[in-house]
Amino acid sequence: MNIKKLAKKLGLSITTVSRGLGGYSDVSETTRKKIIKFAKKYNYAPNPNASNLASRKTNTLGFVIPLYGLNSNKLNQASFFEFISGMSNKINSENIQFIMKFANTIEEEKKAYDNLIKVEKVNKVILHNLKKNDPRIKFLQKNKINFVGWGRTQGRINYPWVDLDNESSTNLIMQYLFDRNHRNIAFINVDEKYNFAYQRKQGYLKFLKKNKIKFKKENYISVAYENPDQVASVIEKKILKNSKITAIICSTEYSAAGAIKACNKANKKIGIDISLITFDGNVVNFITSPSLTAINHDRKVLGSKAIEILTSETKIKNNSYYLAKPEIIERGSVLTLKKSN
Repeated sequence: MNIKKLAKKLGLSITTVSRGLGGYSDVSETTRKKIIKFAKKYNYAPNPNASNLASRKTNTLGFVIPLYGLNSNKLNQASFFEFISGMSNKINSENIQFIMKFANTIEEEKKAYDNLIKVEKVNKVILHNLKKNDPRIKFLQKNKINFVGWGRTQGRINYPWVDLDNESSTNLIMQYLFDRNHRNIAFINVDEKYNFAYQRKQGYLKFLKKNKIKFKKENYISVAYENPDQVASVIEKKILKNSKITAIICSTEYSAAGAIKACNKANKKIGIDISLITFDGNVVNFITSPSLTAINHDRKVLGSKAIEILTSETKIKNNSYYLAKPEIIERGSVLTLKKSN
């Protein structure tokens, strides 16, 4: 079934059918529903390439997944596909072509964005893994690309974004541990050049200050490793030998996997001898023992909201954003301590 035959069956012009499927306001709701009903009945799907040629516009979304740095570990890569899963329904309903590229180095990533814009002619981009100061923002703005940041930079934000509420998440974790009488809490973070890591550190520091708990440098570690074995070694040497520490927060799933390895090696029973809580945990929960209490965000909703913002016709896009709210999932890895006098 092509659009010409579909229009003939409906007794409408090709233009009306095309605009009805595109959701244009000049086609009445009754007519639009009739067009969609017939399109489903006869298994008609618009050809995006033909639509682009006809309108002289592209309707293509580009997404670059880096497989280096934080994302060289497979535990971290899972979040991308959860996000993409959330994007899929809206991508299909909006008839958006989707181009995904992979990059193994910073240089490959730069070339991937350049290729998407200059060769593939994409007009939409999802930008992620934002650093505190990210040059990709200016690059996309200079090329007049419609984009949404999955994450935020520091300072003035003049672009649309979706993100996890990192400071609020850390505050929620700290309060959860505080309510269970933990006061010496270690935090295992990643390089703070990534803005989410910086925000999580700020949440940790602000909670300590608010509750008049002195910040101890030895309780905070920032690791650049993506290997759980390397993280385990750091935790074993710098955290577990400190008998005053009663709880560990892991900023990523690979650091959580490393913490479990370190605790097992040191014969510390999680949830009894030491408490452990992580961000996310959906992947590590299936491959490690014991299961870890975790702070969770719905990344599928983030993906869906990102496409919603990208396809919005509002003229105030720079003020468009969505902040995912966190929730604690209890799995028994945090012990309630006896209250000290």
